[in-house]
Amino acid sequence: MSPLRSSWLGRAGVALVLGGVVLLGWRMWRPAVTPVATAAAADVPAVATVAAHAASAALELPLAGADELLAEVDRRDWLVRRWREQPAVVVIQFPSLLAQGQALNRAAALLEKGRGSRERVLHDAQLRALEAASGDNMASFFLGHDYRAEGLARFFSLAQAQSVELNGGEQRLLDLLLRIGLITARPGASAGYAGDADAALVSFSAPQGDDPYTPPDESMDAVRRASVLHHELSHGRFFADAAYREHCWRFWRERLTEAQRETWRRYLDATGYDRGNEELMVNEAQALLMHTPDTRDFNAASLGIAPQDLAAQAARFSPQR
Repeated sequence: MSPLRSSWLGRAGVALVLGGVVLLGWRMWRPAVTPVATAAAADVPAVATVAAHAASAALELPLAGADELLAEVDRRDWLVRRWREQPAVVVIQFPSLLAQGQALNRAAALLEKGRGSRERVLHDAQLRALEAASGDNMASFFLGHDYRAEGLARFFSLAQAQSVELNGGEQRLLDLLLRIGLITARPGASAGYAGDADAALVSFSAPQGDDPYTPPDESMDAVRRASVLHHELSHGRFFADAAYREHCWRFWRERLTEAQRETWRRYLDATGYDRGNEELMVNEAQALLMHTPDTRDFNAASLGIAPQDLAAQAARFSPQR
C-alpha cells in the first residue's frame, strides 16, 4: 500500500546496528507456498499488443524470487513477474523511476497521499502540483509502489467515471492488469472495474544515477534497489498473507505503546502518507521497521528515536517462538 519515497527526513542520519534484525525479520516469515505451474518466460508485450489481445486468455507470468528479481534488469521496458513466495503478488520492474512514476503516481495520490483526495483522481496539473509540494518530481515522488488489486480497480473506475484521461503508462498498466486477471471489467461500457481482494501489485525500478540538474535524489544504486524491493515485497506479503497481516496488527496494537504508535503516525504524516488510514500506518511501519535495510531511506534518527529503541521495537516484532 504505502510506497517508499525518496525525500524522507534524515537521509544522512545515524546508521543502525539493525541490519541483522531486518534480515532476520524478513527470513522468519517464509510460509509454505502452494506450488503454481511455472509460467511461460515471456514478458508482457507493449500496450498496443496487450490491447489487441485484451479479450484473449489470461497472460501467464513467470515466477521469480527476490534474488531473481534483483538479478534481472531491463532498462528499455517493463519486466513483469509473480513473486515466487506469494504468487498472488505481481511485481513490475520499471526501466526507470520516471517510467514508474508515469504509471503509478496518480494512483498513489488517490490511495495514499495525505494531501491527495480519497474521492477524486487528480488531473495532470494537479498531480504535478502535488509532486512539487512534496519537494519531488515525477521520478522521485516514490521509489516503489504497492497496492491491493481492489485499490487499483477503484482508481481506474474513478478515472473512468470522472473522465480523467490516462497517460500512456497508466493505460498500459490498465491493459496489463486486465490481461493478467488482477482486475476485471464490470459488465457495461462505463461500469468500472473490480479487483481481486487477495492479490496485489508492487513495483521497483532498474538501477539509475541521480539527475544532477534537479534538486530531488533520483539515484537507485544496488543497495537502495535491494532495500526498496524487500520493502515493497513485505507490503505484498501484508496484502496476500492473512497470517502475516494479523501478526503486524497484533504488533501494532499489543507490542507498541500509544505514544510509540503516535510517533509512527507523525513520521508517516510528515513524509506524506494519509495518517487517517490506520492500516496504512501498520503496513508502512512493518515495512520500514523490518524490511528497509538502507539507512539512507529510514533510520532511528529520521523517526526521532534512539537506535536502541528502534532495535527494541524490531525485536518485539519478531514472531514469538
